[in-house]
Amino acid sequence: MSMKGKRVEKKSREKGMDAGISWRTLLRFYTKVKIPWLMLLVVFLMSFAVKEAESALVPYSSAIMTGEIMGGNFLVGFLFMNLMYAFVEAFQGSFNEWTGQVVARNVRRSVWNKLIRLPMSALDKEDSQQLVSRVTQDTTGAYAALAALIQFWAVIYGVYTNWIKMYRVYKSVSLVMLSAIPLTIVISWACGKLQYSMERITNAGYAAVTGFFAERLPNLLHIKTCRMEDQEYQKGVQANADKYKADIRRLNRFIFQGPVGSLSQYINEIILLVVASAMVRAGAMKQPQLVNLYNYFLLFMGNAFMITAVWQVLKQSHGACATIARLNAIEDEKMDGPVAVSQEAPQDITFENVHYSYEPGKEILKGVNFTIPAGKCTAIVGENGCGKSTVIRLLERFADPDSGTIRLNGADMHTVNLAQWRDAVAYLYQGEQMVQGTIRENLLYGLDREVSDSEIEAAARKACAWDFIQSRDLGLDSVVSRFDSKLSGGEQQRLAVARAILRQPEYLIMDEATSGIDVVSEAEILGNLWESMQGKTVIMVSHDMRLIQKADHVIVLKDGVVEASGTYEEGLAASPLLRQLAAA
Repeated sequence: MSMKGKRVEKKSREKGMDAGISWRTLLRFYTKVKIPWLMLLVVFLMSFAVKEAESALVPYSSAIMTGEIMGGNFLVGFLFMNLMYAFVEAFQGSFNEWTGQVVARNVRRSVWNKLIRLPMSALDKEDSQQLVSRVTQDTTGAYAALAALIQFWAVIYGVYTNWIKMYRVYKSVSLVMLSAIPLTIVISWACGKLQYSMERITNAGYAAVTGFFAERLPNLLHIKTCRMEDQEYQKGVQANADKYKADIRRLNRFIFQGPVGSLSQYINEIILLVVASAMVRAGAMKQPQLVNLYNYFLLFMGNAFMITAVWQVLKQSHGACATIARLNAIEDEKMDGPVAVSQEAPQDITFENVHYSYEPGKEILKGVNFTIPAGKCTAIVGENGCGKSTVIRLLERFADPDSGTIRLNGADMHTVNLAQWRDAVAYLYQGEQMVQGTIRENLLYGLDREVSDSEIEAAARKACAWDFIQSRDLGLDSVVSRFDSKLSGGEQQRLAVARAILRQPEYLIMDEATSGIDVVSEAEILGNLWESMQGKTVIMVSHDMRLIQKADHVIVLKDGVVEASGTYEEGLAASPLLRQLAAA
């Protein structure tokens, strides 16, 4: 990530989730979305047509109010204009909705594309459960800003045309009505602030309650085995109560929005009626003129009031998109790099004075120096929290060192082509490594070459997975997922091992990767893995001393520093911790 991207990320982190975003950040977000400009143009033109149709109905409304409806063409004209207005308004409304769905689809696509391309260091700062809401809920508000901008120009047009028609009826009174504009602008600003606040509160509450239930529902088995139903019910009640409080906070702001928004219309309507009725009594204005003036005034003020509504919608969209626009401002993970990864043979990996911390003041790695030799099996050993998994995280480029350098065959790892590096590495770790799909799709996940069924079977047999695959009704075409209760943790790990074998990597990283597999199967699986990785680099984190003893190279970490590095025997001689672990 560039220094600019880090500054944006740091600024966003310091502000927090509820601090909002600048207009520049919001506009930059829209530049990354595929906008259906032709559809927006149709909505734009039809919005102007609606305003014209509204104004065209005023003479008929005035004629009805003054009783001048006896003309032979009145009824025909009245019916025609009403049908025309109804058609134009219905078409504009339905087309506007359709355009909104297209934009929401495109925004959701853009946000999902952004999320999967962000650096892990950026995603780690987000609540992964709440990100579900950001993709599904927040994206629906993105079109509102575009629609509001279209509506803004339409209502400006409506204000202008209806004021001109008022001016033609009676000049002096229409000039007084211009006082509505500055008052409307002030009220629009106030209502917009309320709307922005309301939308931020709503989205934050929705994201929080979604995050809670998205995390708890897949863990019902764990909840039941620990007999935590009552406690989790109370936590769910609290999450629901927090959502309710957010809704009430939004409602408290909404209560003031209507009266404040209507204030300018009420004030100007009183002024118009007081002035115009006095002129009628004085004979300076005829009653039909008053009626016509009043009807144009209603349209004029209706459009002026719409400025307030448009601004509210714009701020509502601003609030809805605040988080996804903030994430959009973070630079993507840089997959290219000037240094290519050798496809001929693995290369040494060297850590030079590497420091890393997850939060300020709490260093996990404190200037470590070691080499992972190419073509050998290296075991990283240490107590929990010493930095073993952090080393793996840095190797996978899920994070960058705070200082120091990681080198691949002498080249700074930060300059190495990340796409090629990820292609060269297979990563086996604890936990689920499944996506919803067939077993075949999971085994081939991430492979970009043709693989035969016989090759799949061979890899599955090496991972001791073929028998349970065949026991399923559809075999390789059986649908599985990480929440599949019929698939044990050990079986999921075996599928992950089979996928790693099919990947044919130059580097294999294992982080307690066989912890859920029985001892007998583990020995066979690891034997097959070592055979398939002959001449290639294996890096493993393990507490199993049997595996550590078989490693060609051992690195012992203690309290964030390297206590020993070398063969297993050299490690025993130099590291009190390794001797303690071996004795235990």
